[in-house]
Amino acid sequence: MENVIVLSTIENTGKDIKNAPFWKEAYHKDEVTKEMLKNGKLWFEYHVKFSGLLPVQLTKTNTLRG
Repeated sequence: MENVIVLSTIENTGKDIKNAPFWKEAYHKDEVTKEMLKNGKLWFEYHVKFSGLLPVQLTKTNTLRG
């Protein structure tokens, strides 16, 4: 299993990680620039545990302010 940090402007409120709404606008941490973070939106940092390509568990969530 691999832990990956994913950033999104969509807050996750449900328990189903595979169909979570934040996947519609999710970015790998390395893809996000400082300019993107300062766009005025609230960003969320999700620590997701993957088994291969399938997300299995949301292990941690942080709120980022740009």
